[in-house]
Amino acid sequence: MDVTHSLEAFFQGEVDRACRDEGIETDRLTEHYLVHLLAAYAAQPIEDRPLAPQLLQAIGAPPRERRTALRTIGDTSLFLSGFWGESLGGKLVDVDYYIDMGGIAYGELARGCGGAEPYGAVFQELAAHFVRFVELLMTISQRTARARNDRDLVRIYERWLRTRSGWAARRLAEAGVMPMAPRGNGAGVVQ
Repeated sequence: MDVTHSLEAFFQGEVDRACRDEGIETDRLTEHYLVHLLAAYAAQPIEDRPLAPQLLQAIGAPPRERRTALRTIGDTSLFLSGFWGESLGGKLVDVDYYIDMGGIAYGELARGCGGAEPYGAVFQELAAHFVRFVELLMTISQRTARARNDRDLVRIYERWLRTRSGWAARRLAEAGVMPMAPRGNGAGVVQ
């Protein structure tokens, strides 16, 4: 059995469905890139090194090494913040760190590619709309998660409080929770 092909087929369906559900129109090449990214990370471990030092090192590297390192940083950031972002809440390094690192890495890749690489436009789209793609992966993660519990719902609500994310608001509404804007003391209200 070809596991990589099976993963790609699975994630192609999930990416198509999530784009439809979230109302995201993206270039087909970007969608293809996301499918391959998800399949690759589902089949390999994630390197456990801080991204900021890697980013600094990548920016000063020779062109070929620079592209490889920036792509790894962008991909890792997108996957971690999209698929595992909810578990990063309350940690020393939270999801915002990964969002910043990924957006910067893809932006640097897009500037360095120009028209020379077929993925130049993909990196530009990922950099310009990084949060939107994080939310797309969050939708896939939520849909493919084995179990939902109250703790997950609280994490989504906390994310909504911090970001007012449309994704988080939709997930809360699906669970029957209607968040409302904070009152004078800054605390949100749940109905």
